[in-house]
Amino acid sequence: MLTLGFDTATEIGTIGLVDGEKVIGEYTFSASESQSEKLLASVDLLLEQTEVEISEIEKVAVSRGPGSFTGLRIGISTAKGLASGLDIPLVGVPLTDCYYSRVEKFPGSVATLIKDRRDLVYMAGYDSKGQKTLEERSVSLEKLKEDLIPDLISEPGKLLLVGDGVPEHRKDLNDMNGAVLEAGCNNYPSGLQIAFLGQEEDARDEALASLEPLYAQRPIAEINWSKD
Repeated sequence: MLTLGFDTATEIGTIGLVDGEKVIGEYTFSASESQSEKLLASVDLLLEQTEVEISEIEKVAVSRGPGSFTGLRIGISTAKGLASGLDIPLVGVPLTDCYYSRVEKFPGSVATLIKDRRDLVYMAGYDSKGQKTLEERSVSLEKLKEDLIPDLISEPGKLLLVGDGVPEHRKDLNDMNGAVLEAGCNNYPSGLQIAFLGQEEDARDEALASLEPLYAQRPIAEINWSKD
């Protein structure tokens, strides 16, 4: 099934196109500003370079986060527009699951860490069997290190930390005995992986109306509004 997947939850936007186990193409762009314009332009560019007509796409998969409130809204609204216009299925994929799936062969527990604000990270925890034992949440590095990570470590060297929160806070995480810190491309989002995971998800008929970002906390704009 020709599936278009994309993620706009972080500072790196990424789009992937897959067909079954075959990679058709991937495009990555800086998403720090003008994300809505860059996303649609990048989709057009990827389709042009891979010589795929937009009418050939059979399914759309989009990251649900957690991550940037604005980025997630842009990504999900764009995905809904594409799926509705093409009359094809739409599925949402948690970004934490995307990160986990890239290191699922690790022989131990995994914690996915996504950059939040300042000394905060979004995280989720998975046991050695791939079961999500800690649901998505936003936590301070202090709480992560003192309370959550120790609970995930079954034995030294049997916990892997992965996600863009790892390179962002590597200095603070290096002193965590028993944890292995991932390096390289696995720490960054992948439109291809979103597409691959989305192929395996059953699309619900109500997804166009009900699909929402996966918030681990209320967005700053909403918090500030509630204080007024």
